Amino acid sequence: MKQLVLSTLRAVHVPFQMRELPERVAIYFHDLEPTQFGKFSEAVGHFLDHGYRTVTAGEYTCPDTTGKLLFLSFDDNFQSWHRALRSLDRLGANATFYVNTGVMRDEAAASDIAAYFGRIRYEGASPTLSRQELREIHEAGHAIGCHTHTHRRLPQIDRGEWADEIDRSKAYLEDFFGEEIVDFSYPYGMRRHFSESLKAYCSKIGFRTIATAISGLQLQSARDPLTLHRTGWKFENSLERNLEDLRINGSLYAALTGRSLTG
Repeated sequence: MKQLVLSTLRAVHVPFQMRELPERVAIYFHDLEPTQFGKFSEAVGHFLDHGYRTVTAGEYTCPDTTGKLLFLSFDDNFQSWHRALRSLDRLGANATFYVNTGVMRDEAAASDIAAYFGRIRYEGASPTLSRQELREIHEAGHAIGCHTHTHRRLPQIDRGEWADEIDRSKAYLEDFFGEEIVDFSYPYGMRRHFSESLKAYCSKIGFRTIATAISGLQLQSARDPLTLHRTGWKFENSLERNLEDLRINGSLYAALTGRSLTG
């Protein structure tokens, strides 16, 4: 039923709310299954072939940055990210990896990792990262961001718990890399999964950019670094369909419902 409703809403928006592809595009991924590496390279390669360059979250949201910009990012914690390094290097692309820190495979109990995968509804084959793999992603020139410690639905727990989820993750990464971590993305990332108090807290403790997962908002002119809207890339859809999702203006629908027009 959900997919039917979304398909209907999308069909209504396509003829009336379709725009040109914006010069700033933010897309994100989760796991990369072995069969998806070709489509991943196709997606990123399309933007690079059309004059886009990959940038950090800070560069993406800076009004002084010029040209066609692609903010490429990944959420959660998957060992397949490490396998993607070769593809990213071959493409000459840089990405930001928003990491859940409480499930590193050489630290966390198997039961905790299983509970984590259940929480994010992951049924693939990739294990989580090891600490060394995470370090090698960083050493390859990619940015590391915070995605909380264990990926809980923050508005559903009390302030002390969600502050601890964020603080522990930030402290873990800063201790591990010996540098300040300034980028954050909300777990789940829809409007109902964050609040003004969460946003204010993240800004207060030093995050300079905060990413959401609300699709259909690539055409918004405002570049608020604390509200960086990203669109999930769907491997089950064609390249053309994904590009179309980036061109739909779904801002009114998102404002009224707090949900993504494109799923």
